[in-house]
Amino acid sequence: MNRNSSVRTIIILVVIGIVVIGLTSCKLPASKGPQSTSDGFPAPAGSKETGSGIDVSTFATQTAQALPPVVINQTPGEPVSTSTSPNPVATSVPPPPAPTEAPVVYVQATPGGPPASYTLQSGEFPFCIARRFNVDINELLSINGLTINSSVSAGQVLKIPQTGNPFVGERALKPHPDYYQIQSGDTLNTIACSYGDVSPDMIALQNNLTSDNYNPGDVIIIP
Repeated sequence: MNRNSSVRTIIILVVIGIVVIGLTSCKLPASKGPQSTSDGFPAPAGSKETGSGIDVSTFATQTAQALPPVVINQTPGEPVSTSTSPNPVATSVPPPPAPTEAPVVYVQATPGGPPASYTLQSGEFPFCIARRFNVDINELLSINGLTINSSVSAGQVLKIPQTGNPFVGERALKPHPDYYQIQSGDTLNTIACSYGDVSPDMIALQNNLTSDNYNPGDVIIIP
């Protein structure tokens, strides 16, 4: 009887020992759960907590690698270049080409002698006509009964010498070809006289002008 009691006691102790060992093993973690930040939020995988907070360098690297590639400088029919940079650098735009001035083709005077007569226009005078037609001024005055001090007016008809004697002195009063800005009161005739050996007809032909299609401030070419 005492032997049976001893056996039961041993069995009970063994069972108690097994139960104690089982309870102790249940307190050990089977696996490590997710880390949390000091604020209680789960930390990203691969990050670690430092003394001042969460080290998210690994997380930032993983985020950058997950960004879709950015396409730059894509041209139809050419290979597409890609970049993982979220802020691609813009390519420089070349400046527009500098404008070039069109070449000027100057009208040449029609060969031939001076006309037999000429009707003076407003602003014209005998010396202007002598320079324009390259005739001797003394002959021009003489055949028209004029002197250097004589007065002339617009509409007066002058006979033009046909002797072939040229104007004595410098015919051109200003160098040309030239650009000229039209002033208030100018006419093609007065502009021609200011240059000396240029005719108003040649100025009009060079600039495709008529007597009423130019204004002060316009720039014209003097041939």
